[in-house]
Amino acid sequence: MVVSSDKQRQSHLSGQLYRLIFGRLAGPFWHGKPLLFANGACKSELNHQSICEGQSFGFSPFCAFSGLPAPLNDSTSPRQTTPDDAYEKALTFLYERINYEKMTVSNANRYRFRLQRMSELLQQLGLGRYLYSSSSSTPPVPLIHIAGTKGKGSVAAMVAAMLTASGLRTGLYTSPHLHRLEERFRVDGEACPPETLSSLVQDLRQVVLHSSASDSSSPTDGPSFFELTTALALLHFERSACQAIVLEVGLGGRLDSTNVCAPSISVVTSIGLDHQHVLGNDLAQIAAEKAGIIKNGVPVVSGVVDAAAQKVIESTADEHRCTLWQLGRDFQFQDSEDSFWGSRLVYTGPGAPAKRTETFVPLEGTHQCRNAAIAIATVEALGRQGIPVTDAAVDEGLAGLTCPGRIEPFSLANGVMAVVDVAHNEDSVAALCDCLRNRRANRKIAVVFGTSVDKSAEVMLGQLTAVSNDIVLTRFHGNPRFVEPRELVPVLPSGWSGTTEVIADPIVACEQALALVSPGGILVVCGSFFLAAETRQWIKARSQ
Repeated sequence: MVVSSDKQRQSHLSGQLYRLIFGRLAGPFWHGKPLLFANGACKSELNHQSICEGQSFGFSPFCAFSGLPAPLNDSTSPRQTTPDDAYEKALTFLYERINYEKMTVSNANRYRFRLQRMSELLQQLGLGRYLYSSSSSTPPVPLIHIAGTKGKGSVAAMVAAMLTASGLRTGLYTSPHLHRLEERFRVDGEACPPETLSSLVQDLRQVVLHSSASDSSSPTDGPSFFELTTALALLHFERSACQAIVLEVGLGGRLDSTNVCAPSISVVTSIGLDHQHVLGNDLAQIAAEKAGIIKNGVPVVSGVVDAAAQKVIESTADEHRCTLWQLGRDFQFQDSEDSFWGSRLVYTGPGAPAKRTETFVPLEGTHQCRNAAIAIATVEALGRQGIPVTDAAVDEGLAGLTCPGRIEPFSLANGVMAVVDVAHNEDSVAALCDCLRNRRANRKIAVVFGTSVDKSAEVMLGQLTAVSNDIVLTRFHGNPRFVEPRELVPVLPSGWSGTTEVIADPIVACEQALALVSPGGILVVCGSFFLAAETRQWIKARSQ
């Protein structure tokens, strides 16, 4: 049964109030302004998170209006410039650049990805020593470069947490962010402060505009949004005197902006079908793009399990004369589910005698244990370069880890559990469904689902309907790549016997799903990073 409710046109008061408080406005996105939320303050002991919550920037959770568009300047009423003005100006400069994250599929295909522009930008910023070249391939500090269809953000956070716990001041660059741009740039788990971001962007802006006034003065020319944020990350880490750096690839690998850097270890976490319009239509093609991060003589850690994709990784590593540590061959893991959340992990490394590590992974699912094993293998490989990371540092790094939006649980009233997950492809939704099967204990499940036009909605909905009682189809409002929820109805499995509702407002959709599973059920939000970002704070505000 499909219910198309008037709620998609008329929001509840609570949804309206939420958008007012947290700044969830569609307009700023459409006009190049960033979507900003009040920050949450749920920190781990080491403050490491893969796509993390905003840190404490001195905003009250209910008064975070600095993310709203600044009022238009009135020349008749001059006012003093404030730090917030500099921050808004910095964000405007970044968001008015070409931004693949907000491109439709057709426009993304027309955008030319290339590395020369990124290399030139780093040279102009005085960061040339981070660049890879065949004659100078050693980075100034240990640098871990991580690609993969699924798991790269979690592995990046885990590796960074372990390095911080071992005493190294560590910079972590991940994307996209959930709530604030600053989440992408972290030093020892702490997000870049807004005032620091403003200063960094000002220096970056001067370089960009000065480098070629004819080409770069227009927002549609010169470096893209992601190229600029990658440069910002390295500039922030350089000025913060970081002793180690972890870079997560944004898209693919071969032509990603991060791929100009010289790595100490190259990591490929997994290969799956995603972004086919850019990376290719089969796993071997996608593997070739992600294997593009492999450099001559640089050790490679691979968690790839598909045979065809694994062959591509192996042949590329062999071509570049790299030592390859392959999951299932050179290192292994075993996991056992904890009584509530998380798992015990036993890791066995390569060689004889093999390194054996027993630890606890506080994140849910076998896939997170796999990610932890890849992370441990990465720091073990780094140890063989003279940078040891002890078992105690592994334990400490993992123990304090949280990954917002990664099968993230919240306890709500009436015994309801909410799970927010950024899962947006077949593999990640499969991992989510496995967790729901293991944890549901006959509880009713309602799924709030919205996705992007370039994702396999039919496949994901087929997976989700197999484990749920109700589906509420919705959309996000902060990015033009959304699919209209009514267009998802025809791709539901023909044998689906549960209830389907169509509610365009994601907050109202969550309210309805919550009513469907109360008391004692499970509310799940998934399908997109953007949907997770637009609903997570509302759910968190109701957690107990």
